[in-house]
This record gives sequence, structure tokens and C-alpha cells, in this order.
Amino acid sequence: MIKRLVPSLLIAALWVGHAFGQTYTFTPQSSKDLTLTFQTQKEGGTRVLVQGEVRNGSSQPCERVIVKAEGLDENGSVVSRGRAYVTGTVRPRTSAPFEVKLSSSGSERRYRVEIESFEFVTRPEGQ
Repeated sequence: MIKRLVPSLLIAALWVGHAFGQTYTFTPQSSKDLTLTFQTQKEGGTRVLVQGEVRNGSSQPCERVIVKAEGLDENGSVVSRGRAYVTGTVRPRTSAPFEVKLSSSGSERRYRVEIESFEFVTRPEGQ
């Protein structure tokens, strides 16, 4: 029984070692072709609505775009924060709207809005 178990364990160890030994390459993508514009408005005493557009100036579609909005106090400290997905795909050389709702602390003096994450996608011709 032990003689049969040893070759099985050796094969399992080699298979697991091969799976962990694979190398994956990740190339970071630049957001230089993505720009955004926004405006803010208060909604009641405790809500702030941040509305804007993400513009894709590249020749590739962009997906999974997440916009982060932060309310900053007079010292520049973050006092409120919210995130939202841009719906769908931002096609090349077009723009797409976004909307982020923040719970206001009441001490915001300005807002910082930026693209938190995104993915440019390359698809084969005809898709």
C-alpha cells in the first residue's frame, strides 16, 4: 500500500508545483486618454450629488470604469467618499455620464473626483 501511495503523491506534487510555477504578465494601462468633468449640488442637508462625464479619447473601448468622489474639508482631509460605476462601455472618442451620491459631513469645502479603475479592451475585428 505504501509503495502505491508514494508515486501518486509524487505525481500530485509535480502537478501542483507546475500550476504554481506559471508566470503571468500584467501590463498596466495608462489613464491619460480618459478625462472627466463634473459638477456638484446639494440635495437636502446630508446628501451631495456629483454628476459628470468620462471622456474616452483613445481608439479603444473602455469598460469597468469606476469613478471615486471625495469631499475635502478646509485642511484638505477627506470627510466624505463615494464610488460609482460608469454604465456600460465608453466607446472610443465618446463620453459617458456618471453619478455619485455622497453622504455629506457638512464640512466639505471642495470635491476631488477621479477615475479609480478602468480597463481598455481589445476585441477581434467584427465583435
